[in-house]
Amino acid sequence: MKSRNLHERVNVLSEKLKPVPSDVVRIDFDSFTEPEKQVFRKVWEVEQEYGSSPPAEVLKANMAFIFKATEIVSWRVVELFMFVMRETLGGDEIEDWYFKLHFYNFFEDLAECLKRVRNWSEKDRQEFLEDMKQHGGLNKVFRIPRGFNEHNSVRRKKREGKNDV
Repeated sequence: MKSRNLHERVNVLSEKLKPVPSDVVRIDFDSFTEPEKQVFRKVWEVEQEYGSSPPAEVLKANMAFIFKATEIVSWRVVELFMFVMRETLGGDEIEDWYFKLHFYNFFEDLAECLKRVRNWSEKDRQEFLEDMKQHGGLNKVFRIPRGFNEHNSVRRKKREGKNDV
């Protein structure tokens, strides 16, 4: 096969493999264990019987199943991401450890940020959102400098009895 023909075939294949824009990610139900499937089936039974917004007492009675189903899916997504990234990066044990370290820290930083944002008033949330939309901030990401936090910006008090030299 000539290189031109090969190039054309690769281009055709690349065009066929382009990602299709979608707001949905699918996980194969058969990839779950039988106990995990039972949790999902219980949630689906409730949904079939009561629709997408069951009464409060039904929600309360089945809250453990609903939270467990969400946890199962969340952990499966995290496991999939971790597996794909480690395979893609193809590093050794040290690089694998650094990946896990940074991934864990990402979740901790995100949890801390969300905890603070969830304490904002509705007015503060709307003002922030309007500002972000007005300045195109929702479509921008940037790197937050390492080493800065609220403890770094506070001057330390001088210890009693010590003079500046």
